[in-house]
Parts: sequence; structure tokens; C-alpha cells
Amino acid sequence: MLTTNRFSSEITELSVSAWFYRNRTIAGFDNPARSLYVSIRELVENSLDACEEERVLPEVSVFLKREEEPNDDTDILNVGPEIFELVVKDNGKGMKKEAIPVLIGKMLTGTKFTLKQNRGTFGLGGSLALLYGQVTTQEPIEVVTGRDGEKHGHKIVMKLDIETNQPEILYEEKISKSPHEKGTMVSYKLQGDWVRSKKRIIDYFTKTAIIVPYASLLFDTPDGQILTYNRLIDKLPVAPREMKPHPRGIDVELLKKMTNSTRARTMKAFMKNSFQRVGNSIAEEFLAYSNMNPDENPLVLGQDELVTLMNKLAVFEKFLPPSSKSLSPAGIDVLSAGIQRLSPDFSVFKQRSPNVHEGHPFIVETGVAYGGSLDPGINVYRFANRIPLLYDERSDVTYRVVRNLNLKNYGLRQEDPIAFVIHICSTKVPYKTVGKEYIADVDIVRKEIELGFKDCLREIGEKIRRRDRVYKKRKRENRLTEYYTFMAEILSSALKRHVSISILFDSGRGGLNE
Repeated sequence: MLTTNRFSSEITELSVSAWFYRNRTIAGFDNPARSLYVSIRELVENSLDACEEERVLPEVSVFLKREEEPNDDTDILNVGPEIFELVVKDNGKGMKKEAIPVLIGKMLTGTKFTLKQNRGTFGLGGSLALLYGQVTTQEPIEVVTGRDGEKHGHKIVMKLDIETNQPEILYEEKISKSPHEKGTMVSYKLQGDWVRSKKRIIDYFTKTAIIVPYASLLFDTPDGQILTYNRLIDKLPVAPREMKPHPRGIDVELLKKMTNSTRARTMKAFMKNSFQRVGNSIAEEFLAYSNMNPDENPLVLGQDELVTLMNKLAVFEKFLPPSSKSLSPAGIDVLSAGIQRLSPDFSVFKQRSPNVHEGHPFIVETGVAYGGSLDPGINVYRFANRIPLLYDERSDVTYRVVRNLNLKNYGLRQEDPIAFVIHICSTKVPYKTVGKEYIADVDIVRKEIELGFKDCLREIGEKIRRRDRVYKKRKRENRLTEYYTFMAEILSSALKRHVSISILFDSGRGGLNE
């Protein structure tokens, strides 16, 4: 006997904001401690993006203040979740008045859907952080922003309507400012656990200062401590450019979307206009390889033909490597400047050539630092699109690569003070989770990281061997000097006249001078 489930006749559709509110744990908002860390991180990243897009050296200030200070007799370790006011201020390009409610108060809105490197994946992290603050405190969000060249800025107080994914303006006013004053300040209240997130948040600022040494960062903690990270270099990374997709790694759905929206009326024109680094000769060779008519209209391709086209794109070997213009690697100069915050004795950084994974270009930058103020043992610093990755280190592909390196081949030991630095930039970083905390173990990514680290280790090993040779030479010279000094004193006493150390040195090189 068959049975059927009864469904309600009323079907409700969740808005984007309502869905993320109910599933916010997948983005890292799973407890007050981690939520406080993720909220700070998302807003700081938005500020850094705003500054870099404007091509100005970032100045980002973060203020985190308790709403109620604990009593003196309160056990600080058992305080638990508290209410905080979080203020993040930057000197970026600012926002237009009409764009503020949409960019701040509506999810899945922004400029992060193009094939261009961005810190964020979907452009919703900042909105989700504000949403978390509202649902835990029921307090509104305040945004103050101003743009360069304008005589007035704007202040807007608003809430997020979770069920409709629409902003609700509570108050707005025009504020005076100087024509060259610009930037954005976001202020709101949220629930958090500072005691349990303190170490992670400070670690985030410390590592962010390493990957963006061209930024000036300030963090005013709830404990009254002000952490400042001064700018070390006046050089911004190269700005990424919007690019067409690479032919490799294209799926059927994307192909269908591209063929339906293209203005090309032949497959040859479609290949040239839709993909990067595909010219006349490569387009002709690929279509011949795929047994496709160059004059066929892409609009008439059926499902089976699209699947065949996708498979052929994936295996054709004559496509040029993807352009790196859509990427913004940190650069050797920037990484070398940032690592100086750790004061190592030696550091070496290498940038690998662009590669591709699932149709998206990526660049791996690796570095190895040794000695100085580094903690003994292996230290791993992971970054993706200039975001420090702090959680789930042992699940990251970088940890697995470092674990399998044979340090003895480079004259190093596991207990030596060594820092391994990895930065991957891509238009689609292969994160394992939505929370953006660790990189998946993808073969091509693992290979690039491994080769990069080995290149750095070879150079670091040579630097250390050269230093050891100099040290041994100086140690030998010091011992000889002590010996000759002692002999000169003995001879001077025995001969009743002064015997110079230089005479003994000369004798050691070929005979005693009279």
C-alpha cells in the first residue's frame, strides 16, 4: 500500500536574508566568540577592499567597546556573551547615498560577481555580520560616509528586514565635511564573547598586518589596549582587472548561459569573444579538434553538443595559460616587508607562474623565514586573497605539504625556528567550506605550494650554510687570536721585550720575521 505525505496548502518562500539568518552557522556565526571574530574580519576586509579599489593606502581603525563594564568582583573567565559596540572606519572611496541601503542592508548585492580577484566570495559577509548584530541586540546600524570632492557626507540609521531582504531606513541626514575628506564608518551593536575570542582576534590583526604592510591598522580593544600596526611600505599590489573566463573548467550551465547571451553568430567568433587568450588560430584549431563547424551559430547548440563542447574544452592542450591580469598577488616586495614584523634572520619569497583550477586562474606565493624572533619549531602562516586563515590549520593543504617536507635535505631541523608563509590568490579560491578558513587539497594547488616551498628552502638552506661558514671562520679566528695573544705574552715575558701578535700571525703564514 502506498502512502503519501500531506503538505500544507500554504507554501512560503524564504528570502535570501531569512535563509542566511536560519543557516548563519555555515558562514562562521555559530557561537558568540567566533561570531565576534568573523564580524570584525568581514568589516575590516570590506574596508581594505574599498581602499584598494580607490588605490589609496589603507587606514583602517576598529573600536570594540563593551556596553557594560564588568564589576571588579566579577570572574572575567565566566562572563560569557556580552553586548559590544563595534565601529570600523576607513579612508576608502565612500558610498553614494542611494547605494548605502542596498550595499549595507540587502544580501547578495555588490560588485563581487565578476571574474576578478576579491577578498570576499559572494559579497554578503559584511551584511551577514550586520544581520547577526541586529538579531542578537535588536539595535539599528549607523553608517556615515563621504566621497572625495563632495561638500557633504551622509549619515543613515537603518535596520534589515530579514523576511523581505530589504533595508528599513530609520533616520538620515546630510553632514558637513571637507571636500577631500572621504571614507566610511559603520557602527552597530552585537553579542560576542571577548574573553574567548581575544587571542584569535589579535592574531587576526597581527597576521593581517603581515599580508598588508602597506596599510595602517588600529584596534582599540575592550580592555583599553590600543594595538597599532604602522605602515611599512608605500606600495600597493597591482590592481586586478575584470577578465573573461578561461576555456578550461567551464561547465555545461555556464556554457549554456554564455551561448544564450553571446552576440557572436559563429562558433569561431564565439570562441574569440567569450574566452580569454583565444585568437583566430587557436579557435580554428580547437574547432577542428572538436569536429565543429566554425560557421555554426552557437545559439542552436543542443544539450548534447554543449556537453561535448565542455569535454573538449577540458582536454584541449593548446590553450594558453590563463592571464594573471584578473589577479592581484601580494608581490615579493610586499611579502618581504610584511614578514619583517616577525624579525627573522633570513627570509625568501617566491611567486609561482599562474595556473588554472576549474577554469579559474590562481597564483601561489610562498615564503620561508628562519631564526630571529620566530618561535622554535614549525610555524605556518596561511593567506588567501590577502585574508589570514586562522581556523582548521590541520585540514589545510598547506599543513599537509609542510608536514611531508624533508627539512634535513636543506640542512634544517623540525625544532629550528622556521615560518612557512603561503598566499594563494584566485578568482575562485578552492575553499573547503563557506567559512573561508582552509584550502582544499587540490592536486594542482598542492603541487604549486610544494614546488614553491622547495624553491624557498633551497635558498634558505644556502643562506644558513653561508652564515654557518662565516660563523665558523670567525670562531676559528677568535680562537687563533686568543692563542697568539697568550703566546705573545709568554714570549714577551721570556725574552724581556715586547713581542707583537702580528709577528706571530706572520709566522703562522710562512715563517717568523727577525
